[in-house]
Parts: sequence; C-alpha cells; structure tokens
Amino acid sequence: MEDRTSLYSLRKTIGILGLALPILLLVTHQDLLASMSHYYYTAGSVFFILILSAFGLILINYKGYPKKEGELLSDRFITTAAGICILITVLIPTKSEKSLGTLFFTGSPYLFGHESNGFLGAVHLLSAGLFLFLLGYMSFFKFVLNHQASESRNRLFKRSGIIVWASVGTLVMIFALEAILGINFDTIIPAYTFWIEWVALYAFAVAWLVKGRIHLDLEKMIKTFHTEKSMNKH
Repeated sequence: MEDRTSLYSLRKTIGILGLALPILLLVTHQDLLASMSHYYYTAGSVFFILILSAFGLILINYKGYPKKEGELLSDRFITTAAGICILITVLIPTKSEKSLGTLFFTGSPYLFGHESNGFLGAVHLLSAGLFLFLLGYMSFFKFVLNHQASESRNRLFKRSGIIVWASVGTLVMIFALEAILGINFDTIIPAYTFWIEWVALYAFAVAWLVKGRIHLDLEKMIKTFHTEKSMNKH
C-alpha cells in the first residue's frame, strides 16, 4: 500500500511540475521566446533547470509496475531513459541564437550555454524529442494496462500519448521544412515551438495527474471544505 501511495505521489508531482513550467517561465521573464529551452538564458533559468532536473531525477527513480509477460519494455526502462534524456537536455542547452525575444545571459559564458547550430544543438533537440516521445509511449501503452481503470480514463491516456507524439512529429516536420526551404516559420507563427511544446507538456502532465488519482485528492478537499463550512454554520 505504501509503495502504491508513493507511486501516486510521484505521478502527481510530475504532472504538477509539467503544468507549472511554461507559466513560471513566462511570469519570470515576461517575454515570449522561440522555445522553452531559450529561457535557459533568462531569469527563468532557475525554474527551467530546477523543474527539468526534478523531472529527470524523479523519472530515473520511478519504478512503476514490474514488466509483464509479453511486454516489450518495462516501466522502469522507459522512465529511466526519459529521465536521462531530460537531464541531457538541461546539461546541453539549446543555442542562444534566434530567441525572438530578449536574453539576459549572452555575450559571455553562462553555465553550458552556446551558439552552436551543429553537434550540441542536435544533441539538445534529439534528447528533448526523445524525452517527449518516451512519455507519450508511457501514456499510450503503459497507463492503459490497469484492467480496473475505466474506459474513459484509458481513452484519456491514449489521447494524451497521441497528442504528445503529434506535437513531436509536427516539430520534426517543421524543422525539416525550414532546413529544406531555407525559411523561418517563426515569421509565420511566432514562437511556434514554444506553443507546441506547451501542448505536449500539458498532454502528458494531465495523463500523469489522472494516473496519480488527482481527482481523489480534489474530491477529498471539496468534501473537507463542505464539512468545515457546515460545522461553522452550527
């Protein structure tokens, strides 16, 4: 029972952090940038580094359920791989160029910041994309294995996974078109990467919150509120 409670807590923590990240970045820096990764070079770096590092450490320590017969990958393998990917994303940040907005920490070395369009930039993009893909996989294939879960919950998990994958696929397609056609889609839809990342982040955050049974906590809070309100009347 204690292990299950711990799993629920870890899932809710991941979900809450996912919901909070883009809001905290915008509130802290108060300027829309090309991607969430560009906030590494702003005052929002505090939240960017802390939250993504927390993602990584929690996922690496997330055991999940034991691998069942016939399953290709275990929960532990998927979340550990995702955790490593997001830690790489933090350690090797995106290039500081083409941010669309004001950056605070440019012109001088800042942590592991760089202006490279080559190897470092590719590693950052690949690790970030793989992180999202694996969490989409977790939602679509793993969260639905609980036979006691309702069909509506399983539909939500699958849709969340599809949204995450669609977001990653859309970014890959746009990046490819930009490279082939030599255009910048930010001139058409400013900060399109940021908005697509937000959609993907919220899709998997909602899935993890539901898997962590956040609704039971909300029901308990509402029940407690009504009980206290009733007692105060008397």
